Amino acid sequence: MTKVCVVAAGGTGGHMFPAEALAREMAARGWRVVLATDRRGEQYAQAFPAEARLALGAAAGRGPIGLLKAGLAILKGVGQAKAAFRRTGADVVVGFGGYPSAPALLAAVTTRRPTVIHEQNAVLGRTNRYLAPSVGVIAAAFPTLGRAPDKVRDRVQLVGNPVRPDIRALFDRPYVAPADGGPIHVLVTGGSQGARILSE
Repeated sequence: MTKVCVVAAGGTGGHMFPAEALAREMAARGWRVVLATDRRGEQYAQAFPAEARLALGAAAGRGPIGLLKAGLAILKGVGQAKAAFRRTGADVVVGFGGYPSAPALLAAVTTRRPTVIHEQNAVLGRTNRYLAPSVGVIAAAFPTLGRAPDKVRDRVQLVGNPVRPDIRALFDRPYVAPADGGPIHVLVTGGSQGARILSE
């Protein structure tokens, strides 16, 4: 029987693109892939290699009322994820951060399914930081992982950042210096905050 990997990510391309790279690798290894995200994450998922997509309830909030609304949305998403996991028979849930990954991971933890979170940054993001004590493995992109609770450090595995094949294909391309006075083209990658800071 083919195993099912649920990839949970959303919000920005900084979460979705590494998730897509993992999904492609898992599919190539014969796994069935299901994407769990929210409506905002779906805009980055046109080419996502998943046989099914779960649009789960999720939200972030500020202030007492905003946090209450976000909590209710996430609880709704957890219920949706549990029902979907029963249908699909999810074998593992891998989260890539951002609040849209929370419902799927919480559903996996509470139903005792194997879980992994991947952190693309050198500092553990808010959602991953909250979930880290409950998941099985924390996959890190960098050797240091700031804000990781001490009790999870023995479960951190250095794996780097998964990249999509079209990005990987650029690795061996030699650098060509621009002609005198020519423009220098810079590609800025990363999550929305890091990309914005680097761009500015």
